[in-house]
Amino acid sequence: MPQEPIKLSVVIITLNEEKNIGKCLDTAWQVADEIVVVDSFSTDRTREICEEKRAVFIEHPFHGHIGQKNFAISQASYDFVLSIDADEILSNQLISSIRKVKQNPSYNAYTINRLSHYVDRFIRHGHWFPDKKIRLFKKNIGKWAGRNPHDLFIIKDGSKAPMLKGVLYHFTFDSIFDHIRQANNFSEIGAKQLQDQHILFLIIKALISPLWGFLYGYIGRLGLLDGWYGLTIAVISSAETFLKYAKAVALRIEIKDSSKREKTDPGVSLIISTYNWPQALAKSLESIKRQWLLPNEVIIADDGSGDETRNLIEKFQRDFPVPLYHCWIEDKGFRLSKARNEALKMANFEYILQIDGDIILNKYFVFDHVRFATRGSFVRGSRVLMNPEATQRLFEGRIKVPNVFMKGVINFFNGLRIPALQKLISFKRHSIIGIRGCNMGYWKEDAYLVNGYNEDIEGWGREDSEFVARLVNNGLYKRNLRFGGIQFHIYHKEYDRELLHQNDNILDNTLSHHALYCSNGIKKSVKEIVVSEI
Repeated sequence: MPQEPIKLSVVIITLNEEKNIGKCLDTAWQVADEIVVVDSFSTDRTREICEEKRAVFIEHPFHGHIGQKNFAISQASYDFVLSIDADEILSNQLISSIRKVKQNPSYNAYTINRLSHYVDRFIRHGHWFPDKKIRLFKKNIGKWAGRNPHDLFIIKDGSKAPMLKGVLYHFTFDSIFDHIRQANNFSEIGAKQLQDQHILFLIIKALISPLWGFLYGYIGRLGLLDGWYGLTIAVISSAETFLKYAKAVALRIEIKDSSKREKTDPGVSLIISTYNWPQALAKSLESIKRQWLLPNEVIIADDGSGDETRNLIEKFQRDFPVPLYHCWIEDKGFRLSKARNEALKMANFEYILQIDGDIILNKYFVFDHVRFATRGSFVRGSRVLMNPEATQRLFEGRIKVPNVFMKGVINFFNGLRIPALQKLISFKRHSIIGIRGCNMGYWKEDAYLVNGYNEDIEGWGREDSEFVARLVNNGLYKRNLRFGGIQFHIYHKEYDRELLHQNDNILDNTLSHHALYCSNGIKKSVKEIVVSEI
């Protein structure tokens, strides 16, 4: 008598897979006697589609890919299991091969070759092909292991797992932007798995592994034959490897630093300059609320804005997580120097972080600056420019929190945060080159040493350079905070530069005369200042 075919359970883990899960289930049912979907509480139509297509749908908290896949196996009713992902589809030849296994299984496990689709084509070389994975097996023969998010199935007794004919089509990314986003996410997951390793080991791996991975995948495994996409995949894969180790180093350093922070961190007054752009100011204030390390207070240096800005600030003051002050001066033209000086007078804490009201902060902005602060120096952070299209998407609500991997970023590398490199590549210079008042940190006592901003400077330009020139003339160093202190600049048209020539002359005079102090600065009485706090 012919042997009765074995029963087969197909198991799939999902999270918001409405785009892929339908086709995946359609091909899976051609070999399955049951399909079990383990879902991490999707918010799209994943559940509805699975139930329409008769899959057993189980919701289970996600504790990593490995744990989720092992849990999915435990929910299968039959001894033989086929484990696939929601973005994978069985080829016709693979379906035929699995049906033959069901008729007469000669082994306890089988290997399947995966062929990945990238943007608009299949990738047939490099790291991605051949891509051999054990996916068909008896439940008790092994388990999922490895390091999240890169899992692999380990057979307990080391028995053979022959290759099945046919491929498992893997539909990866619709665009390179999607690939970059996932690489960044995966590097963060991988870093958390490595944070118990020694820092020296992680640094060595960060230097060697990306280069070796690129050469092996692009040249050794002929990724170059996949053309431009082959090069793109090799570069992004190497970048993911580097970021994984760099972030692991960062986690180790941050753990060490956190034990010291209570004793060494200065109090921070965050000053925001603004003028009649409440929509941008709202985005900036929201980013301050998201900070991993909050400033001790926020002072808005307002150069004469109208009621709309005042009403916005009063609204934020009601539930802002730290004291929020509105420091307003009368609108008599562009007087940023005066507005900042009045805010400096109000500052209650020893370290000043200075930004503009068209700036959105990375969530580690304050933390990076505070950790980088050193007596005898001032700091310039990293600024990422958003183009007009990205700015429009931001105000339309299509961008919730800006990130360096979104479309519309002009200077990509300024947005990479790698804490392990921040102090490693920091150099002290007696220089004013490249200073930006929209991303600057300095000690309040140093600002008072030079009498703050020079209020002779009116109209756009040179107020920051002239202020910093006097800091440098007093012996202070400039330090650039690279790979940290990141902010996103909302696009706007350039300001009127009618008085720039006059301001250039003031700056030139400060430099040529090695001025240490300005006479028209903080230390004088001002009657037009208005201060409010709720």
